[in-house]
Amino acid sequence: MTGEPLLEVTDLLIRYRAGLFAPCPKPAVNGASFRLERGTTLGIVGESGSGKTSLLRAILRLLPVESGAIRLEGRDWLALRGRTLRRARQGIGVVSQNPFLSLSPRLTVAEILAEPMLAAGRRPGPEMRDRIAALLSDCGLPAAFLDRRARELSGGQAQRVAIARALALEPRLLVLDEPTSALDVSVQAQVLNLLSDLKDRHELSMLFVTHNLKVVAHVADNLLVMRRGDVVEFGPTEQVVHAPAQPYTRELLSFGVHARTARKEPSLCPRSASCRPPPAPPNPPR
Repeated sequence: MTGEPLLEVTDLLIRYRAGLFAPCPKPAVNGASFRLERGTTLGIVGESGSGKTSLLRAILRLLPVESGAIRLEGRDWLALRGRTLRRARQGIGVVSQNPFLSLSPRLTVAEILAEPMLAAGRRPGPEMRDRIAALLSDCGLPAAFLDRRARELSGGQAQRVAIARALALEPRLLVLDEPTSALDVSVQAQVLNLLSDLKDRHELSMLFVTHNLKVVAHVADNLLVMRRGDVVEFGPTEQVVHAPAQPYTRELLSFGVHARTARKEPSLCPRSASCRPPPAPPNPPR
C-alpha cells in the first residue's frame, strides 16, 4: 500500500526512571519503528513486560517519550499541546481490556454513549439520541439496551457498548488494548468479527494490542512482535504466522495451540456469516 500512512512511529525510546540519581534503567521500549497504513489493522503482540502497553500509552500521549518520533496523519504528534492536542485526540477511539472498569455502573447505556459527544461540545437532543441508537445498532445491540445500566450487561454486551462509545466521535484510528482477553472464547469470536465488520464499514485503522498472537491473527493485516522492549519481528500476518523468522514468535504461536489443547477449548471460528453477529439480533448476543 502506497501513500502517507495514518500513523508512523520512528525509533521510539521509552524509559521509566526511578529518580534523579538512580542508575539508567533498560528501556521499556527500545527504538520501536513501524507504519500503520490507512484502513488496516496492526496487531502488537508480546508477553507481559514486552513493552507493548508502554508503546500504546506513548502513542496515546499518556507517557513521555525519551526520543524518537510519532506522526499521526502527517502531523508531529508529540509536538501538539493544549487545545490542539485535545481536538486531535477526538480522532482516536480507545477500547480497554475490561469494559466494566471503563463503563460507569451508575449511567445508562445512552448516557455512556452520549458522554464523548457532550464533552466535545455537541448539544443533546433528538439528533444525538438517533446517533446513539445507530452506534448501538452498529455494534450488534438493539435500541432496547439504551436504558440499561452497565452492571446489567454480560461481558460481551458491555464490550460492544465500549466499542460503540469509542466510535462516537467518528475516529480514524481505533486503539484496542486486550479487548477480548476477559471474554469467553465463543464471545471473543463474535467481537473479533464485529471489529472486522466495523473496520470495513467505517474505513477505520486499528492498533490491536494483545498477548495472544492466535487471536489477533484473525483480524490483523500486519503483526509486530515485541520482547523485553525490542521489536523482534514485523511483517504481514500471513508471513509472521506461517513462516515466523524468530524463535520467540514460534513460541508464542505454539503456546496458543498448547494452551487451547490443555483447556479443551474450541478454536476461534473464522470470519464468516455463520458466526458473525447480525446488526440487531432478536436475542441480544452475550
